[in-house]
Amino acid sequence: MKNYFLFTRKQRSSALLLIFNAGVALLLYLAAHKYLPDLTSDKAALIQLLDVLDIAIWVVEVILLGLALWFWIENKQVRVCVTPTTLSYFDPTFTDVSWEVDICDIAELKQVSDTRQEFFSNLIVLKNGEQKQLMYGNYHGFDRRAFFDALVLANPNIIVPESIYSYKIQRPSWAKRIRKKLGLD
Repeated sequence: MKNYFLFTRKQRSSALLLIFNAGVALLLYLAAHKYLPDLTSDKAALIQLLDVLDIAIWVVEVILLGLALWFWIENKQVRVCVTPTTLSYFDPTFTDVSWEVDICDIAELKQVSDTRQEFFSNLIVLKNGEQKQLMYGNYHGFDRRAFFDALVLANPNIIVPESIYSYKIQRPSWAKRIRKKLGLD
């Protein structure tokens, strides 16, 4: 079957990013030991801070490098695919958000910003009201415009954002009531 859109990425790219982050964390640790003593006269507080850093850095390094090793060995593939009949999403890192839906069941693609968490969500809204989350914001090289165009090509009735970076702000219900009382909405 023909693919309108296909994005794949191996987990080794995530492993390389984790290794980079481990290197940056180590450099920050070394910089703290070198430069913090010159920035403070409170030696007791500095010793306590550096004692905590001496423990925390190794925990952080083990976690980052352990995840990097796991991703490198596992090397599964993230896959987002739009065909004339289905949209499938598989991310081995987040197995709870791996799914496949019929294109005809999709009503809308939403990009939502939650003001409570400063978190951006990309949601597929189905006609029955169910929502499926896409994590493509994490993928380097993911062409959102091509993805949106492929969805519309497969089903012209799907509502997609006008701009690839247009996020609607989602506020808690209590904030909506207050904004309404103040005449801000």
